[in-house]
Amino acid sequence: MNRRTKTLTTQPQSLNSLAHLATGLRRTVSTRLMREFGVRVTPALIRRVLDDATEVAQETGFPNLFFPALAEEKARFVIAAIGDHHPYDHSGGTLSHAA
Repeated sequence: MNRRTKTLTTQPQSLNSLAHLATGLRRTVSTRLMREFGVRVTPALIRRVLDDATEVAQETGFPNLFFPALAEEKARFVIAAIGDHHPYDHSGGTLSHAA
């Protein structure tokens, strides 16, 4: 009978208790995107990419599964859209066209 009592005391936690995992996942993905695209994309634009990816991922049945791939895909789309001539790109390549 003690065995059954112990089984009942270890009930699964609610899905809301997993919210801290989603926050950690967002932070990890944000760090990775900033490291990969931070030179060419502003932090505000990265946050917007993350917000959009979060919104789309929430529409799936498995947001934590799809969020990282969606965020990376959206970041690559933004990079392709702005091209190499972005005002925050300080690589020096844009100065050759100044004269």
